[in-house]
Amino acid sequence: MINTAETYPLNSCYEAAFFYNYLKEQNYPILSDYVEEITVKRNEYIYRPPFADNFIYEIVSGAIKLGSYSESGEEFVYDVIRTGDFFGNLKYLNGQFFEYSKSLISTDIRIYDLKFFKKQVTENPKLAEWFISYIVKRWCISEKKLGKINERGTDEKLQYLMQSLDMLVYDTNKKEHLLFHLLTQKDLADLMGTTRQTISTMLKKLD
Repeated sequence: MINTAETYPLNSCYEAAFFYNYLKEQNYPILSDYVEEITVKRNEYIYRPPFADNFIYEIVSGAIKLGSYSESGEEFVYDVIRTGDFFGNLKYLNGQFFEYSKSLISTDIRIYDLKFFKKQVTENPKLAEWFISYIVKRWCISEKKLGKINERGTDEKLQYLMQSLDMLVYDTNKKEHLLFHLLTQKDLADLMGTTRQTISTMLKKLD
């Protein structure tokens, strides 16, 4: 198994459940007006264009894939996230946001009102520090993955991807799944910048 510190950097400033727990500890009397929890089934979209929601999402338990669309309108995956991760449109890109999100397994999601979320992470110093550390962590993970994939041959790229996704995630029924096995050959091809046929051939060789 890969050294997870190589892919998922240690970050003493970031605690996965800090945001919601901090809000609860502050005894917000109307927290329920700004936050709700939902369950999405496996392979269910949380959002996709065109959409105009005003929410930020947190994965309480489960796994999600994020992606966008090619010029021909075909979906492609560019990230896989799991319990403790946040996703959604912070609306800083002047309408240039064309992401979709889709569950890989049944997933519990916490939904925050966007204005409320942004107010908390910009006006509360503790939450601002937490949010910056989270953004830096996500950025670092993405850069490390990109660097590792770009410096390797095709076989090594797949081996690295298999290792970096060699982790357990749990669905809403607490059933465990290996994250790598939840992705299709097309998903893997998208993450590696290759074709599904190439992935199929490589997996057969590994078998």
